[in-house]
Amino acid sequence: MKRVIVITGTPCTGKTTISEKLIRRTGNSELIKANEIVKGKKLFKGYSEGGEMIADMKALRMELEKRIRASKAELVIAEGHLLCDIPIRGAVAIVIREHLNTLLARMKKRGYSKNKIEGNIVSEAIDYCGVNAAENYMEVYEVMGGTAAIAFIESIIKGRRKTGAEIDMLGELNGLAKKLGKQVI
Repeated sequence: MKRVIVITGTPCTGKTTISEKLIRRTGNSELIKANEIVKGKKLFKGYSEGGEMIADMKALRMELEKRIRASKAELVIAEGHLLCDIPIRGAVAIVIREHLNTLLARMKKRGYSKNKIEGNIVSEAIDYCGVNAAENYMEVYEVMGGTAAIAFIESIIKGRRKTGAEIDMLGELNGLAKKLGKQVI
């Protein structure tokens, strides 16, 4: 029986790195990257004011489910920040979280605009991906990024349900805001 794992989270949490490591460590598996599908199949409706593509979520969901059904792999990992907003039938969702200072550094290194950084930091702090994944998937786990996340996810893949730790970023958001000289909450 095919297992489907969705790995989602705010940009720069480590989703792609973790997904690629899992694929290398797991036999008979396939990785499907949502962002590559959106770009490759041109599944977007236009561009935001910041220049980011606005994905056609219905078309993306249909393409993802088609690729998952067609896959011969025993394990399919679908990865992307958009996947918290798309219910994939039968999938287990794993939300990768990361500390806000780490996200800030990674986004600056990638050259994200100030508005994009602020939006993504707030999204992580309020757990946008976790909340939406909980609405779209029956089984959802949250885990902090890094090496420990791989072992955690491998145990879920093997069918061992895990209890994730409660992750609260609002305190970090206030600390980061003070550091940057802003009032957030």
